[in-house]
Amino acid sequence: EIPRYVFERRGAISLGLPTSPKPRKNICGGGPRPRLSRRGGVSVDVEDVEAKYLRLLGDTEPSTRKTSTITQFTVKTSLKDLRRMQSTESDMTDPGVYAGRFKRKMSAPTVTRHRQCNDGLVEWSQLNRIGFWDFDTLSIARITKGRCLFYIGFQLLIKHDLFEEFSLDVMSVLKFLNLLEQHYEPENPFHNATHAADVAQALHCLLSNLRSIDSFEPKELLASILAALAHDVNHPGVNQNFLIKTASHLMKINGNTSLLEQHHSKVAKSLIKESGIISHLTLTDQDEILQTVEDLIMATDMAQHQKYVNNMKALMVSGYDSQNPEHRRVVLRMAMKCSDLCNTARPWSTCVQWGKLVLEEFWRQGDEEKKMMFDVTNMFDRDQCVPSKALTGFIDYIAEPLFTLWADFCDTSFTRDICRLIDNNRSHWEEVITLPV
Repeated sequence: EIPRYVFERRGAISLGLPTSPKPRKNICGGGPRPRLSRRGGVSVDVEDVEAKYLRLLGDTEPSTRKTSTITQFTVKTSLKDLRRMQSTESDMTDPGVYAGRFKRKMSAPTVTRHRQCNDGLVEWSQLNRIGFWDFDTLSIARITKGRCLFYIGFQLLIKHDLFEEFSLDVMSVLKFLNLLEQHYEPENPFHNATHAADVAQALHCLLSNLRSIDSFEPKELLASILAALAHDVNHPGVNQNFLIKTASHLMKINGNTSLLEQHHSKVAKSLIKESGIISHLTLTDQDEILQTVEDLIMATDMAQHQKYVNNMKALMVSGYDSQNPEHRRVVLRMAMKCSDLCNTARPWSTCVQWGKLVLEEFWRQGDEEKKMMFDVTNMFDRDQCVPSKALTGFIDYIAEPLFTLWADFCDTSFTRDICRLIDNNRSHWEEVITLPV
């Protein structure tokens, strides 16, 4: 029987910190997030095999707020207004307020071009650089007070013309993005909503620079963006080995193969269904999109890394046929894998920040393992880990070969530039003895 504390969050099985009235700190800035109050009873999604993920019925809203949630708005918004929204700035920390202003004052001009952040002034126009590889998601997270997934996700759907293609309902999209943000753990240093937004932006860049981008069906592009945004949803901040050693309930539900990826996939599909973002499509189209979302999330499992690399190599030897759906699927999986590791290939000023975050998450797990008297590997031991060895090793054995393979497939100056960035970052990491503050 699954213990009651796992039902911490709506729409997913969480690793269940004890319920407490104390607000949690939002690691991306913007102050603490209020606890969510829940209404309704527990039900099982009967469409899922063996009912392996659960949902709580009823609406969820921050218990400290009295504003309406986005589901209470039924306004229909034109694409002209959607695009105008890209240049409109506000303190939209609540989607209900966001939707309300969107409805009432869409024609209002931008009030200011800058917002004061921890490290100075950051231009809001930075969001318009979403198609550039040097895009800094961490800065966007500070600008939006930790809500970069919400803004970036919305922007990507516009960029690929998916609102027009699928007649997406604006409020369903806002509901999905809001639910998704709620199910990422803000206390995770690395596996949080900011990382998810960063991966989605990287995927947009990689696919947009493919010569065969036009060969992908709109359903594949929509599923790819949804998968990237949700690929680590409800991540507990520890790896699979830790969950197995501690006999986590997730292991009992999903087994010990691709444990976390199975969980992310099921939560993602649940939130897609709950938000109704694709509910107006035919059942066949819905099934295809959900299947692609699951497939791409499963491709992020590093334990299966070599299998996906070998599949890509085999495809390149046999010859890529852009009209072959299975060939396109192999390419999408590889693009997702590269995007998941994009932090190693960003400009050094950004790469080093991500490196600090990922090591901090590893070290927090190591701290817990020490308390439980488990053996701790050097990378997870903050007293023993040498950042230069840990991160250059990851680049040498995983990131650099992966991006080189992608560059060989794409054969563009863009992908070759990414490989040069990785080499440059490796050189910088070699000189790092202790992490910069």
